[in-house]
Amino acid sequence: MTSTGLTATTPGIDHPQQWPVYDGQAVARATDLIRAGRTFDYRHGPEIAEIEQLFADHLAGRHVLAVNSGTSALLAAYYVLGLGPGDEVLVPSLTFLATASPLFVLGATPVLCDSGSANGNVTAASLAERITSRTRAIAVTHLFGHPCPMAEIAQLARERSLALIEDCSHAHGSTIDGVPVGTFGDLAVFSIGGLKLVSGGMGGVLACRDTRHYDLACLLSSFRQRSNLTVRDPALRRLADVGLGGNLRISPVAAVLASSHMRRLDALVRAKHHNATALVAALSTHPGVEGLGVAAGHTMGGWYDIVLRVDPLRAGFDRDDLVAALKRHGVRAGVPQTAPLHRTSVFTGARPPTWHAYSPATLRQRFTYALQDLPVSARLHDEWISLPATYFNEPQEELLGAYRRAAERALSDLAATR
Repeated sequence: MTSTGLTATTPGIDHPQQWPVYDGQAVARATDLIRAGRTFDYRHGPEIAEIEQLFADHLAGRHVLAVNSGTSALLAAYYVLGLGPGDEVLVPSLTFLATASPLFVLGATPVLCDSGSANGNVTAASLAERITSRTRAIAVTHLFGHPCPMAEIAQLARERSLALIEDCSHAHGSTIDGVPVGTFGDLAVFSIGGLKLVSGGMGGVLACRDTRHYDLACLLSSFRQRSNLTVRDPALRRLADVGLGGNLRISPVAAVLASSHMRRLDALVRAKHHNATALVAALSTHPGVEGLGVAAGHTMGGWYDIVLRVDPLRAGFDRDDLVAALKRHGVRAGVPQTAPLHRTSVFTGARPPTWHAYSPATLRQRFTYALQDLPVSARLHDEWISLPATYFNEPQEELLGAYRRAAERALSDLAATR
């Protein structure tokens, strides 16, 4: 392989720096803030206003609050809905834990729902079968960037008078019929931290349809200065001196770094789409290995994970065989880290000593899943292979070529053993 300045980190394939990667202007802006000692912002300075406006423009004018993580944004979403002990929220089993875990803080109960489609997302049908008289809200995750079927889910929420929250943390730039995800529910949350397509290192965004939700989220996140400036309801602004108990502020440094990605979102989505679809195509040449597919009218934005399914009966090998073969040829393949929540500790009987809000009956019913429960989510995850999407957010033709060649060799090895 011709050297391109990439660092050799896996035998046989040179990998670039893993995302997030920032351009010179973003680095300079962050450096200037650090040198000026402006690593925090108690008010609503230009850096915070900028990232919020970029998201507001993207989300058709939603009221946007930037916070310190996607988890904090989810906590704020659940908090402003007034959720508490006795309330149930429908949550996908196949999602990152933070779609459910902020509810523990409030004493509300996440009710895990099975996948209703081949891409792992919930559907109106898989949600409806879990609704009870205690259900107050629905939270959906656009898994790996695949949009959920929001028209039918929004209709279900309206019919049952349930609040609807979109977790868009995997789905920056994903759309349904040209409309961006994050605009279909009452509230939407984006992570802008870690390995996300838009990342400030640590950060999150809450987008609200209702100004009252926005005001309450401001008071939860930022007492005094910021809330005095941005809470719109005079009666709620009177509470700014104390706030509502949280300190969820984002750093200006994180804000400018995330803004640099957000301004390039269209270009990043195009590059990610080109790379991801090429990798899926390279592996889908073998029978029984296939991408998850994208529904008609839907587009993938963030491609947080590049996931394929292996059908052992058709392929002649299983998911783990393919992962091992790809690794032997230098591909950083693995299993999706976003895995069924109903297999995790607190949902299989572990009892945190601080969980006083949950009754014994609730603990038995909602936190004691068996491994065979929610079988579609479990089966899908057990068939999935994940490729390292965070190396493919920008044009990477040399790396893409190396992965294609490695995929061909890995599939040839496996075919020879059938």
